[in-house]
Amino acid sequence: NNFAGKGIKLETNLALGEDSIRGIFDYTHPNFAYSDRALTTSLQSTVSDKLTKYGYKSSLNSIGLGTEYEQFDDLFFAPSIAISNEKLETNSSASAAYKKQEGSYFDTMFRYGLTYDKRNVKFQPTDGFLSKWIQHLPIASSSPSILNGYSITAYKEPIDDMIISTGFFGRAINSVGDDDVRVSSRLYAPSKRLRGFETGAVGPKDGNDYVGGNYIATINTSSTIPYVLQTQENMDLKVFLDVGNVWGVDYSSSVDDSNKIRSSSGLALEILTPIGPLSFSYAEVLTKADTDK
Repeated sequence: NNFAGKGIKLETNLALGEDSIRGIFDYTHPNFAYSDRALTTSLQSTVSDKLTKYGYKSSLNSIGLGTEYEQFDDLFFAPSIAISNEKLETNSSASAAYKKQEGSYFDTMFRYGLTYDKRNVKFQPTDGFLSKWIQHLPIASSSPSILNGYSITAYKEPIDDMIISTGFFGRAINSVGDDDVRVSSRLYAPSKRLRGFETGAVGPKDGNDYVGGNYIATINTSSTIPYVLQTQENMDLKVFLDVGNVWGVDYSSSVDDSNKIRSSSGLALEILTPIGPLSFSYAEVLTKADTDK
């Protein structure tokens, strides 16, 4: 968060899965050329190799350039341009829907976000709310789609040492024209929004393959437990409830769109460490679809 003592933010993320690998590198200068505007550059590479299991492999590489600045009081505008190249390979065991999408795709997208920040403090707020709208619009695309998203989280401290937060998170992706949304662009529930469920193993399932959905919605509420760990200023113990759904399959009417409410509840321990805040959660699933993990 403060690389070279200049407030520069560097983020790297490497995720290794059973059949996938994803790498991300982001660089953000908060006051580029003393303009009071942030400059962000990003690189991302993702490979999902499911040739053996489900007959397809997707490779995606992208680069982005954007900025963010305060347009009005507490209202931040963040436009960016992203260029990506994707290749989808299939073999004889792939479904007809995946075989139809086989090929190479080149996309140029305009993305923007509007953030309205009325929190009293940025870290561990006790009052106010954070509201964010995002949209991804195709400028030039082999199979264009539009992503819309909105999230809001509100904070309140009804009594000392008891901070309640409640939030909504929603995403929708739809194709433009007759093409289906590509496999790499379909939506999955973020793990921090639906705790207790395995990442990527919630929602519509085509055979044995979790294919994601066209829509996501979650509601999350949590509360610190008052008078517990009061002597530990760098620790918070919370109780939480997560409720959500991943649904919608545009490429096939024969695949169950998995329109069922998922929910979980549990405890979370948040610790402020020298390398940043860490969160540990224990969740019990309350409701789920039979196919969810």
